[in-house]
Amino acid sequence: MKHYDVIIAGGGAIGAACAYFLSRDTDLTIALIDIKKPGNASRASAGGLWAIGESVGLGCGVIFFKTLSKLQSEAKGKDVPVMRPHQLPDCFFEFALTSNNMYPELHKELLNKHGVDFKFERTGLKFVMYNQDDKVYADQILSGIPHLSDQVRWLSEEELKAEEPYITEDAIGAIDFTCDHQVNPYRLVDAYLEGARQNGVQLILNTQIDEVLRDGNRVVGVQTADDTYHCNTLINATGAWANELFQKATDKEMPVYPVKGQIVLSERLPKVLRGCISTSDCYVAQKDNGEILIGSSTEEKGFDTTNSLDKITELSQGATKCLPILKQSNIKRCWAGLRPGTPDELPVLGKTPGIEGYLNACGHFRTGILTSAITGKLITELVMGKPTSLDLAPFSVERFYS
Repeated sequence: MKHYDVIIAGGGAIGAACAYFLSRDTDLTIALIDIKKPGNASRASAGGLWAIGESVGLGCGVIFFKTLSKLQSEAKGKDVPVMRPHQLPDCFFEFALTSNNMYPELHKELLNKHGVDFKFERTGLKFVMYNQDDKVYADQILSGIPHLSDQVRWLSEEELKAEEPYITEDAIGAIDFTCDHQVNPYRLVDAYLEGARQNGVQLILNTQIDEVLRDGNRVVGVQTADDTYHCNTLINATGAWANELFQKATDKEMPVYPVKGQIVLSERLPKVLRGCISTSDCYVAQKDNGEILIGSSTEEKGFDTTNSLDKITELSQGATKCLPILKQSNIKRCWAGLRPGTPDELPVLGKTPGIEGYLNACGHFRTGILTSAITGKLITELVMGKPTSLDLAPFSVERFYS
């Protein structure tokens, strides 16, 4: 029987970040227990640090809105409501932007102190417009974030072509979120884990937690097939499977569920993009090795991780519409990831009323890579009993029970 101050359940971006920040900022004994399952969200991410793009509703790159002409057609002459992008609340803007601002120094820190490089790239994120309806959509996005105008650029058709010469001739311009960059998501998770390992965290991999141990209303450990591990604090960072662990710890339900996203990856190409691209059909990001990642669908189909021809075709057509040069390349592979969704698209962080020794760090939906840094910091502050840098009330699991 082993005892740790903290056990972290889950070794994706969130669990790995918690392990790194806790081991960096405390002297606690820490173990991370993880088992890889099909659809791990961190391994299916584009690696976009799209703090503004995600917050204003560009989402996974596939923008679900109807054109004005279609709305007018369906309304048959009736007044058409003003289109509004699905913008997340101010608390998420602060959460995402604070995390985003941590990455330049975090990159240097992990590289210099631990010898791991997660390939931080300053790319920006351009929303490419094809027609007047896209322009209306862009106007509405910007009208909702006047306080961030210094981090947004309007690009004319000529300016866009000068910066991104491979973009289709059909594009009429873009808005560029200049602080939205990218990392290599595989390397980010590995960097967190390696930094944590070097700091003394025990990594217990390929291991399933079968049972959460409790003493009354206090969580005191976990049981696996081979061992019992006791702890003072258990952190739930199990992604799309977080509700399973939550039930074992609390005897309650938490609305964290899998949201499937299908991805297409091209073969390696010469540099054809200076920045990341989002359109009304897809997002397109060229990675440091030349491969182009195209995403992503948004499907609630349980824990299904299969690819479907219709979604792969839609994504591929959207990408070639934006970047005609992709018609000359081949698809290298396709896969699907399971994002940990919540009804309001906000993460679940912090304590659960009535249960001691247990913290949530889950429900990050499509922004786990982006917000892993601030999550690691906030969870560390909670474990240490310090006031948190940001107000966690909007992210409490209590919001689902009120």
